Amino acid sequence: MRDIHLLNDGWKVHRDRGPECPIELPTTGIDAVVPGCVHLDLIRHGLLVHPDRGEGEAEQAWIGRTDWTWSRALGPQDRFDAGDEAVCEIVFDSIDTVGEVRLGDDVLGEVENQFHAHRFRIPSEALAGRTTLSVSLRGPVGELDRRVAMYGDRPVNADGEWGVYSYLRKAACSFGWDWGPKCPSLGLPGDVRIERWRDARIDAVRPLVTTCNDRLAVVEVFVDLKRDPTTSGDGDLRATARLESPDGRVFEVEGVGDPGADLVAMRIEVPDPLRWWPRGRGAQPLHDLEVEVHRDGDLLDRVRRRIGLRIVALDTGRDPEGSRFRIVVNGEPVFCRGANWIPEGLFPGTAADAVVTARIEQAVEANFDMLRVWGGGVYESQAFYDACDERGIMVWQDFMLACATYPEEAPYPDLVEREARFQIRRLAAHASIVLWCGGNENVLAWRNWGWKERMDPARSWGRHYFTELLPRIAADLDPSRPFLPDSPWSGSVESDPNDPDHGDRHTWDLKLEDVREMVPRFVSEFGHQSPPARRTMESAIGPEAFASETSEAMAAFAGRQRGWGGDEAQYDRWMDDWFLPAPDLDGRIWRMHLLQARATTITYEWLRLHSSRCGGALVWQLNDAWTGHSWSLIDVAGRVKPAWWAARAACAPRLLAFSVGEAGIEIAAVNDTDEAWAVDGPSRVRVRRVDTSGADLAAAAIEFDVPARGTRTASLPAELVIPSDPAGEMLVADFDGDRAFWFYGKDAWLSLPAPAFDLRIRPADSDAFDVEIGARSVVRDLHLDESALGDAVHVDANLFSMLPGEVVTIRIHGVPALLEDDLRRPGVLRTANECGSGASGV
Repeated sequence: MRDIHLLNDGWKVHRDRGPECPIELPTTGIDAVVPGCVHLDLIRHGLLVHPDRGEGEAEQAWIGRTDWTWSRALGPQDRFDAGDEAVCEIVFDSIDTVGEVRLGDDVLGEVENQFHAHRFRIPSEALAGRTTLSVSLRGPVGELDRRVAMYGDRPVNADGEWGVYSYLRKAACSFGWDWGPKCPSLGLPGDVRIERWRDARIDAVRPLVTTCNDRLAVVEVFVDLKRDPTTSGDGDLRATARLESPDGRVFEVEGVGDPGADLVAMRIEVPDPLRWWPRGRGAQPLHDLEVEVHRDGDLLDRVRRRIGLRIVALDTGRDPEGSRFRIVVNGEPVFCRGANWIPEGLFPGTAADAVVTARIEQAVEANFDMLRVWGGGVYESQAFYDACDERGIMVWQDFMLACATYPEEAPYPDLVEREARFQIRRLAAHASIVLWCGGNENVLAWRNWGWKERMDPARSWGRHYFTELLPRIAADLDPSRPFLPDSPWSGSVESDPNDPDHGDRHTWDLKLEDVREMVPRFVSEFGHQSPPARRTMESAIGPEAFASETSEAMAAFAGRQRGWGGDEAQYDRWMDDWFLPAPDLDGRIWRMHLLQARATTITYEWLRLHSSRCGGALVWQLNDAWTGHSWSLIDVAGRVKPAWWAARAACAPRLLAFSVGEAGIEIAAVNDTDEAWAVDGPSRVRVRRVDTSGADLAAAAIEFDVPARGTRTASLPAELVIPSDPAGEMLVADFDGDRAFWFYGKDAWLSLPAPAFDLRIRPADSDAFDVEIGARSVVRDLHLDESALGDAVHVDANLFSMLPGEVVTIRIHGVPALLEDDLRRPGVLRTANECGSGASGV
C-alpha cells in the first residue's frame, strides 16, 4: 500500500543572487511556509510591505529578478516503515517555476512548469542519514529576459508591457493584467511529500460518464497506473472499483491489467441513477468511488473520488441564423448564467480553501450556475472543484494559454502536453467540469489585433496547440466532455472568432444600451469597470488619501487603474453621458458603481430574454486580485459591489423586465424553472405609466404567462408607453409578486425628486436588525453600503426601486447595535435620484 509522508514543515528560503537587495536578509534564510511563495514569506516576517498596501507594488519589483532557494533537512525523522525495497519518490504538487531540485549535492531534475506535479525517485537509503532537499528557482522576470534574448521577441497582450510571459508555463496574470499589478512571485505553491510504494501505484482515476438517462448511467472507469518492474510480484494485476450511491446502493466491478500495461479499464452500470444537475435544474447527488489495485491478494494502492452521474455536450449544430452554442446536460439545453473566475488574491494558486469556497458561495447567491476558469491564471485547487460539484456550478475550464502568441518549438510542446495530460487526469472525476477550452483570446489576438500582419508567416504562434495537440489529448483522455479550441471561437482559425452568428463571443465593443444591437450565440465575456468599496480602498492606501472628500481625491487611486485609456475611457465618457457631475468623492464612487450595475443589468436581461438564440452570459469577472479598478462584482476584501446585486436580480430564475423590440418598448419575462409561470385566474401582467408622485397616468392588463424553461414577450399599446413628460414619468410592471421599472432616459435627463423615506428599526436577532424603509418619494436603485457599517455586515436585499407609499424590509446582519443615525450618515444609503436632479445623499 502506498505510504505518504508530508514534507510541508521545516522549510527555509534564502536569496541567491539578483539586483541589489533593498532589505536586510539573514544569511541563513528565513522560515518559509509551504505551500506558499517568497512574497508571502517576506510579508509574514515583516520584511516586505504587502504589494496591495500603499506603494507596495513598486517596493517588491526586485523580487521577480532575484533567484531564491528553498531548503529542508531530511533525515531519520522522515523515514517511515515501507521496506527498503520500496520505490521512494519525492513529490512536489507544484513548483513555481524555473530551476532545479537537489538532494544533497545530487541534481534530481530541472523544472519549468507550474501547472503539473514533479516526481523524483530517490534511493531509500538516502533518508538513512541527514541530507538536504533544496529547490533553487530563477527570478521569473530575469528568466523571461533571458528567453527573449534566446528566442526573440513575440507579440503578447499589452504589447509586451508585462513581459513576454508566453515563454514561461506560469500564471500569465502574475506579470500584470488590466485588472492587476506586476507581481510575479516564485515558490512552492503545492504540497511536498515522500511517497513509498511497491509494484504499481494509481497515477490517476478517470471516471467518465458515457451514458446517463433516467434509466441507466454508465461509468467507464479508467485507472492510469505507474509500474515498477523491480518490485513487481507474481500473479495478475487487478483493479476493483466500488461505487456507492447516496441512496445506499453499491456497485462493484473488477478489471485485470494486461502484462506491462499502464491502464485498467472497468465499466459500471447504474440502473435508475440519481443524476447530477446544474443548480436550478435538480439536485447534485455525489457518489463515492473507491478504486483499489491488488496483486495476488496484496493491496498496492487505493484512491477515493466523489463523482456525479451526468452527461454533457456542446450543441454547435447549424440553424437558419448560423450555428448554436449551447451547453447540454443530461439531454437538456441550459442557458448558462455566470461569471469568469480569475485567481483569488495576488499570488495565483495560494488562496486559502475557505476563501475560495466563500467566493463560490457568493456566486451561488448571485443565482449563477457557471464559472469559467480563465486561461491567464492557474488550474484551481481541489477545494474549488469540490465546491462547484457540491453546489451545481458548471465549470468551463480553460487551459492556461491567454492573449499571446506561444512558441511551438522544443521544449514547449512537451511542456504543454505534460501539463494538459496531468490536469485532465487530475480533474476528470469532477461532475462540475462541462467543457475543456484551449485558452483565452489567442486566436482572436493573432487574427484581429494585428499580430498576424506583424509576424513572419513561418513563425509559430500557438495554432498547433489549439487545433491539434490539446484536442487530441482531450479526445484521448476524456472524450466524455466537449472541447473548444479557444475562446472566443467561431469554427476555424480563419473565421472571425467574434462572429455573433457562430460560437462564443467576447463582447467588449458594445456597452450599456448598445448591447441591444446584437444577440450573439453565447457571450463568454462582457463587463464594465468599477472601483472597490471605499472601505477596501482606504485599507489599501490609507483614509488620509481620501480625506479631502473632493471628487479629485480619486486621483490618489489613479495608480491602480490598469485598464486601457485610464479613467477617461473606462468611466468618464460614460458617466458624463449618464449622470450629473458628482459633488464629492463618495458621489463619484457611487456613480462608478452604479454605471457598472446598469451595464450588468442591461446585458444579462437582454441576453436572457433572447435565450432562444443565445446560450449563455458570463460576466467578466466575479472576483478580484487586489485593491484596484477592475471589472469584478466582488472586491478583493470579499465585499460585493452594487453590480453583484444587479447580477443577482437579473439572473433570478424568474425575471420580469422591460425590453426593446421592433415595435418599441415591450414587457418580457424569463422562466428558468420547471413549472409554468402564471397566476391564479386570468394570468395578466399589470403595466402602468406613473409620474414621480406615483400617480397612474395610464394602465393596462396584458395577457401573460410564461412556459416552463421559456420566455414570453408582449408588445405594449402606444397610448400606454408614450410619455407626456419623459423626464418625469416611468413604466412599472407587476406580475405574480415580481416587478420591473422602465425609465425613459438616462439619469442626468430625469427629474426625479430628492429621495425621501422613513426608517424603522427592529431587533431581529443577536446581531441582526430588520430595517423597514417606507418611501415618501420615488426611490430609484436604493443601495446600502454594507462596508460603511462594519467589516462583517451584510444584508439580504439591496439595490431596489420603490414608489411613494411602498414599504420594504431588509435584514442587516453583523451589527451589535443599529440607530437611524447610522443609516443616515453620508455615503451609507445612496440612490440614483441624486445622479440627476435629486439632492446629493439621503
